[in-house]
Amino acid sequence: MNNRYPFSPFPNGWFRIAYSNELTVKKVIPLHYFGKDLVLFRTEDGIAHVFDAHCPHLGAHLGYGGCIKGNNIHCPFHGWGFNSQGDCINIPYANKIPPKSQIYAWPVREFNGMIMVYHHAEKKPPTWEMTSVPKWDANEWTPFKSHRWKIRIHPQEMAENAMDSAHMTFLHHQTFRELKNPCSEIEGPLFIRRVSPKYHLPFVGKLGAEAEGLLEVACYGLGCQIAYSSLKVIVDLNAISVVMPTPIDEEYLEVHIVISVKKLFNPILTWAFANRINKEVVSNIEQDIPIWENKLYRPQPLLCDRDGPIMQYRQWVRQFYSDMSATTREKFRVNIA
Repeated sequence: MNNRYPFSPFPNGWFRIAYSNELTVKKVIPLHYFGKDLVLFRTEDGIAHVFDAHCPHLGAHLGYGGCIKGNNIHCPFHGWGFNSQGDCINIPYANKIPPKSQIYAWPVREFNGMIMVYHHAEKKPPTWEMTSVPKWDANEWTPFKSHRWKIRIHPQEMAENAMDSAHMTFLHHQTFRELKNPCSEIEGPLFIRRVSPKYHLPFVGKLGAEAEGLLEVACYGLGCQIAYSSLKVIVDLNAISVVMPTPIDEEYLEVHIVISVKKLFNPILTWAFANRINKEVVSNIEQDIPIWENKLYRPQPLLCDRDGPIMQYRQWVRQFYSDMSATTREKFRVNIA
């Protein structure tokens, strides 16, 4: 049991479990997230599904030898068939299907090339959707480049990193020189943090080693953070990074980050900009990792006036734990000194 944190290692909400291009029709993939064995599959109608992995009959794992027939998945051990809701609809050798012959079917959504599941400790249905997540025009943005880590940290701590303004100019000073005009917005499961940073950009050479811009981080629950950054150095430079931490077990997260930049007028410049942004994001994450993996969580931290909205953020995250419910659905803006 992990005692690093005074809250559940598995918060409720939407979490990435695969990329769409990893799952072809009729493919079956075994997974392990939230301390559970799961099975991911795509039925012949093209829809992705996630079930608890083990057959209710004698416990065979559907991810190892299970097969898709039409829109049903069949157990490799005795051929029991389950529909997309997890109900057993066929037993090849039986006249009657036993009552409660079901497997838990996780809520699944697929968009922007990602497959997300909704985790709830009590298996309650989703209370919110990720409908406000923006979509990006492939004609204007580069294909996403993905990066992956296994990190010993809680998803709440990863998202809190975006609220911690002070560490950005200290730990990540190679990227950030100064942060101005910080503000926050909250609307239900969405927390947006905005700052106007002064970027240190030696790679732009004569265009200017430093430039001011905008950094906006939108947290969609604790399973998806989208960072949008922009600045102008003769030309407009825009980048997006999507951070997706998913609990593997009580100790570790699987963290995926995908990065895209808005295309410039010249393909070579676009490639150079994308390459540099990927290096900067990866460098920043790898500077964070030893801090994250060895820090102590302080429920009542000693804060100063420029630390950012850390306690406001911690109040917001309470809604993602089963023993606490969200009480605010109002949108408001808070200016931080």
